[in-house]
Amino acid sequence: MEQSVTKYPFGIKNVSFTENVLTVSMGTQQAAKSLSQLPMTMQGAGNITLMMSSPANNVIKVVVRSHKKKDKADGSFIKTRDSGSGQISETDDYISFKSGLTEARISKTAVPQITYYFGDNVIASHSAVPGGIYVKESFDRRKDQFRTGAVLNVQAGERFMGFGGGVSTIANGRKIETDPALSSPGKTNTPFFVSSANYGIFVNSIGNVSFDCASEGNGLIFEAAGSSIEFELFAGASVAEIINSFTGFMGRVGHVSATSICTSFVMQDDFTVSQDDVIESIRNMSDAGLSISELWLGRSYLPAGAPAGFEWDSKRFPEAASFCRTVHDLGIRLGATVTPYIFEEDDLFDELTDNNYFMKDARGNTVIIDTQEGSVALIDMTNIAARNWFSMKVGELIDSGIDMVEGSFDFNLIGNIGIGGQNNGKEDGFNSVFVSEFNGAIKDASSRAKGKEVSFMLADIVSTGDLSVAYRNISPSSSEISLGGMSAAISNALSYGLSGFTLSNIDVPYVTDMTLFRRWLQVALLAPHARIMCNLKGMPSNLPQEAFEQIKLFSEMRTSLSPYIYSSVMEASMYGNPALRTMAYEFPSDALAAFAQDQFMVGSSILVAPLTSSAASVRFYVPAGEWTNIFTRETLSGPRFASRKEEPGSFPVYVRPNSIITTLSNPDSRSSGHSFLDNITFTCFAPVDGKVAACEVFDDKGKASGVINVLKEGNKITVKTDGFGRNKRIALTGITNVVSVSESIPEPESWGTSVDFSGNELIITLG
Repeated sequence: MEQSVTKYPFGIKNVSFTENVLTVSMGTQQAAKSLSQLPMTMQGAGNITLMMSSPANNVIKVVVRSHKKKDKADGSFIKTRDSGSGQISETDDYISFKSGLTEARISKTAVPQITYYFGDNVIASHSAVPGGIYVKESFDRRKDQFRTGAVLNVQAGERFMGFGGGVSTIANGRKIETDPALSSPGKTNTPFFVSSANYGIFVNSIGNVSFDCASEGNGLIFEAAGSSIEFELFAGASVAEIINSFTGFMGRVGHVSATSICTSFVMQDDFTVSQDDVIESIRNMSDAGLSISELWLGRSYLPAGAPAGFEWDSKRFPEAASFCRTVHDLGIRLGATVTPYIFEEDDLFDELTDNNYFMKDARGNTVIIDTQEGSVALIDMTNIAARNWFSMKVGELIDSGIDMVEGSFDFNLIGNIGIGGQNNGKEDGFNSVFVSEFNGAIKDASSRAKGKEVSFMLADIVSTGDLSVAYRNISPSSSEISLGGMSAAISNALSYGLSGFTLSNIDVPYVTDMTLFRRWLQVALLAPHARIMCNLKGMPSNLPQEAFEQIKLFSEMRTSLSPYIYSSVMEASMYGNPALRTMAYEFPSDALAAFAQDQFMVGSSILVAPLTSSAASVRFYVPAGEWTNIFTRETLSGPRFASRKEEPGSFPVYVRPNSIITTLSNPDSRSSGHSFLDNITFTCFAPVDGKVAACEVFDDKGKASGVINVLKEGNKITVKTDGFGRNKRIALTGITNVVSVSESIPEPESWGTSVDFSGNELIITLG
């Protein structure tokens, strides 16, 4: 049975404020557990030190230590400055530390209580009873000797969101561990959450962090190994403001070329496919009317006997550089998968062994793992020389003609090495560091070879510090190719967005069940990036006609909507707003929106309600205002719940009132290299009298943008644009009484009116 002593604060002994850092030294009381598991509370020896500083505006950094002296090994993952903007004040009742509008008050009671404010509103507080913050010492040698943590009171109706993937968008009642080794690809937990009470907590720990989201009604608890813990509290007026602040603090993912927005295929590993097979399939698809923008080779480019490393299979791809040039000439970018494994048969194996670049066991021997594909060793990404070598080899692969890289590995495979807490001398947190260094090495190679503006990486597993590194890859395993797996993919994408991973890729598995395949395509239609999983050899003749037609329809829709999708990508890159958003994120004051779990917003304007069950219809929530189906132009007035059946070529996708959606007037123009700033259609949905509708549209490289404003005032509509070409069209839904326009001729439609114009201002007069 566990034997432990837990120390809690008891009384304030000393307060100091030096270089904008508040330090509060407190006495302790102890709750001990004996062999009989009976708790015993007593006044304890020693101190607990609480430190507060502000590394950024409206961010309070909190450090809890068993002693004032800093641990020899700093357990934080992200290095933050102690100094910054912070203000301290004191009353008879409490000590105050402020950063902007965010304030922490430490009561001068026998058991100090910490309460956090944003402006005049209480947003969070630590428990007033013993346990608000604590340091636990265990006498069980099988466990960490020290664990330090905190308990937050749960407010009525408060919801906890984020924590990475593998968690539903509302995490209340769950227990969560952030060790990457405990996750599977697409479901990595991370130590950040955001609360509906308008605060977020980032536990800055290099090791595993345990969260208990009030599973037993005992508050939200988080703790990590060691005699100290650091966490940052982010506060704001909304969840969106907090995510913006967090991503600005941690770093945001860079934007990509809009080429990546259109149709992409990812090959299932096929070690029989040749360069001629690939080129033939691409040309056959083009002849059949399907244009793709990206082809991801997976590991299919590697030798069949050793499918890891960086060398093309010389038998199947004898002229790799020429192959890449041909694919590029066909207008397609190439992606490839890299892993941190090297097979014993690889020529590189001896080089890495001689340089001590492989993971070793406790006795210093290289660990060899037997897999179904052969025996492999793992490159030690925590060895700076090994990491740099790996990054160099990835760069050489990119130089051979690869445009994009997917970083992939499975902890289930490498778990035999015993990293992260096993007996190989690696400290707690090794798993997180390994993942971050692996992803960072790939991103560094891509940025060097392609430049930051066009480098692009997908990451199957992410860690705490990867927000600015990669698109999060959400790809179903074979057991998840179902409606339930599809619903889980949506949840993962939304949860990652609430965790600061604002851009993600959704893989669409090809299945012979056409209903399931069609619905998975619908889920991915407006994703920041999407790939269709396929067996490329023999395409498209190896597909049923219905499947091929579904892919073509997906491609046409996605290409047409690519200006809007790309604008949501740019918004995520520049401001930190996730491209895919929960309803509660976009409508925080709407209580019903919080429980609309299987639907989501793309950007701020488009609501998607995919069919995630076997039923032929879906029930979804529509917030206030007149919403318009983007395909059929049907309107729904909210707030209300509605049910709609799936129709051929259409599913529930509704546009927010007074929103402008930009589409390509001629989607085929993408093949001619036109940007998103010319030959485009602006559709203003349900314009509201006296309220400006506006949107910003970016060119396909993200370097320039144009802005359009639409204002309806009585019987006059004014359209103003800046930064666009001369070939523009404005479409107005619900407007059927146009009597004159300042330019061109109005075209009546069953759902409204459209007008072609070339100038920067258009005046429309209504009857």
